Amino acid sequence: MRYSRAFTLLELIVVIFIITMVGAMIFSTAMHNEKKENKVLDPSTLPSSFRSSFKNQGDVELFCIKKCQECFVLQNGQISSYDGGVKFGKEVELYKLDKDNHFVHLDELGRFKDKKLCLRYHLYPNGSTTQLVIKNSNGIFYLPSFFGEAKKVEDMDEAKELWIKNKYDLRDSGAFY
Repeated sequence: MRYSRAFTLLELIVVIFIITMVGAMIFSTAMHNEKKENKVLDPSTLPSSFRSSFKNQGDVELFCIKKCQECFVLQNGQISSYDGGVKFGKEVELYKLDKDNHFVHLDELGRFKDKKLCLRYHLYPNGSTTQLVIKNSNGIFYLPSFFGEAKKVEDMDEAKELWIKNKYDLRDSGAFY
């Protein structure tokens, strides 16, 4: 009589366990590397890149010094250098709309390491961000506050139209309740 050799149940369990452990190590390393990688920030990608880099991490603030060439992240009371690259261009100017719908140039944003801040950008726990208009050597960029993408605009008037439209769209968003 001839018997064929087959795997025992114990051997199959050990092989499955080894494959599971190797897979877990590979995927955890890949996820860790992906999470640590911060993206290059520029005015057109600032909201989406910053949101994806710090998703579900609470209240996070980005601020830059040295004409927006060196940036830092304030999170949970701790300040750390931003690991990704920054390309905000030259001569960065920030604007906000006041209550009379006139742009106000934001000149004094504070100081860090005795250097004047050129950019302050806040990511709130609900995913919304600071609403800004950034003007630099590359153009004018409107950054919405609620989950929208940054948009390059032709002039400050177009940025003002987007700002006002966004404000009224948000005000009317609960009308159907």
